[in-house]
Amino acid sequence: MDIRKEKLFFCDLDGVLVQSDGTIKIGDIEKIKEFVNDGGIFIICTGRLDQDIEYVEKKLGIKGSFRISQNGAVIKTKDDKVIFHKKIAKDYVGVLNNILSHHEVRTEINDLQNRYYPSPRNPENIAEFIDTSIVKENLFDYALKNLNPTIYLNFGEEAQFEIIKKEIQVALGAEISIVQTSPTSLEIFSKEASKGNAAKYISLQLNIDKENIVAAGDAESDITMFQYAGNSFAVGEHCDKKVIKAADYHVCGIEELLTSYI
Repeated sequence: MDIRKEKLFFCDLDGVLVQSDGTIKIGDIEKIKEFVNDGGIFIICTGRLDQDIEYVEKKLGIKGSFRISQNGAVIKTKDDKVIFHKKIAKDYVGVLNNILSHHEVRTEINDLQNRYYPSPRNPENIAEFIDTSIVKENLFDYALKNLNPTIYLNFGEEAQFEIIKKEIQVALGAEISIVQTSPTSLEIFSKEASKGNAAKYISLQLNIDKENIVAAGDAESDITMFQYAGNSFAVGEHCDKKVIKAADYHVCGIEELLTSYI
């Protein structure tokens, strides 16, 4: 099979394409449409559930060949076929439940399609575009008996997160990935799941060389994409310092990236 020459662009959502108020800049939308119309392949890679990617694609007026959700744990085709899904091993669910239940954090759990809450969220704290939430008061018990968790999302303070990370590492070693995605959020998922692994998988599927791959992000979970990209970009003035150091370039936004570098 011949190597394809199209540009392949893996793009994070929150803080990169989607602003803090949930909007997308008009200039970014126009440049992404121009990129796609010129033959580029634009793929959203986010920690959000798949339904939110579809929502954003409608806003952009495009439909990507693939959609990467839940920080690389899930990949769907444009026809909604699940081609990649890395769940947390069932044997680890009880261990994680026991550790997290002893800390002052709010834990929410994703499976393939939904997010499960232990109690209703304050509407002001809901960032999802599409509400897939299901409330289960005894969430840990419910997850152990009924769910195949993809991600544990924990909301709290960094001091608590450090303790949680150490306890999980002692109990499970390197069998679980733990990533702090913001100062107030900690995500736990399969060691086989990462945005980088998802980007590698799709790059091989499309047969596109590294030199024609672009990756853009702003958080620690995005760094794993960079090693598979010929050009990597840290995006935004509030971008994590680790991301800026790991990236080839630091830009203000997607419009600047596509105008000045692609």
